Amino acid sequence: MPPVKPFSAIGTILVTAGLITAAPAGAQTKEQKAGARAAADAGADAFDAGKYAEAADLFERAERLVHAPPHLLYAARSHAKLGHFVEARELYLTLTRERLADSAPRVFRDAQQMGEKELNEVESRLAYVSVVVQGGAGATSVRVTRNGEDVPPELLGVPTPVNPGDYSYQALADGMESTATTIKLREGVRDTVLLTLRDIPGASKKKPTAPGAAPAEGEASNGSLLSAPSTDSAASGGGRPLLVGSIAGFGVAVAGGVLGTLFLSKSNDTADKSDALFAQCQVTGCAKGSPRALEIEGLDDDATSQRGVAIAGFVVGGVGLAAGVTLLILDQNRSTTVAGARVTPVIGTNYLGIAGRF
Repeated sequence: MPPVKPFSAIGTILVTAGLITAAPAGAQTKEQKAGARAAADAGADAFDAGKYAEAADLFERAERLVHAPPHLLYAARSHAKLGHFVEARELYLTLTRERLADSAPRVFRDAQQMGEKELNEVESRLAYVSVVVQGGAGATSVRVTRNGEDVPPELLGVPTPVNPGDYSYQALADGMESTATTIKLREGVRDTVLLTLRDIPGASKKKPTAPGAAPAEGEASNGSLLSAPSTDSAASGGGRPLLVGSIAGFGVAVAGGVLGTLFLSKSNDTADKSDALFAQCQVTGCAKGSPRALEIEGLDDDATSQRGVAIAGFVVGGVGLAAGVTLLILDQNRSTTVAGARVTPVIGTNYLGIAGRF
């Protein structure tokens, strides 16, 4: 009798047994069940042979045919072996967050419990990077690329999990670009990439929109990471740019205060929910790593994040208030020697600020 492979002794038993009770009768055809079993068996062979990319693909195919927690478990393990911690984490989260029915087979519960233990290790190995774009006030169509592919603008300024490795970031805009920045991210590190937009020598730019005219298609603020008033905006302040900047500062102060208050309230509500669930656990008992315990940990993390956003909002509001007061005083005391002073509010994804000269 040939020796039993390490994976086959555990994995194939889990997968094959799981497929028997993976779904109610009639939910999948016999052909689908047979195909899922064949894909899982092939995935087991690939895993044993160290062909983890092939194993991940096969287990994900099996999962698409017939849902079974062991498919997710071994697909996640395969990605982790490849250093694809982002993909592995998402699979582990899908596995551990599923609410299994009371009648779910033991192999499903075992797979979920193993996934909960392995999830913590994968999360500790994730790398995080924050991409911040500065400069380029008034630039249009700003975008950031990572290894030549666009980064979703919603992720700029947000600590984003990525797989360890080498990455090249660059910011591009109409007639502007940043220097390509290369960074090597190791397991478990957090880093920030700062990209500064500068004019491209000799490059032509789109003409600014005439006062009162509707912006041309593609020049609207949608999709733009940075925005600023047109060069003629000072006219609205009667030739008093410092006053315009002061008003913008007070606007930032109000926005920061509203944002801080909103997220502080959300943080308190989330913390109250966590406390209520914890009190229930004290009565009924919650094992570490159980769905209820994980839900409490998730709420605590959310409350901390919301509190951080609230603090950031108050800080931005305070900076805006200070800038507004300072610029108002400067405006009141300005003379003809500073008639050329210019203040421009800069609004970007996840940050507000003021740029100019005095």
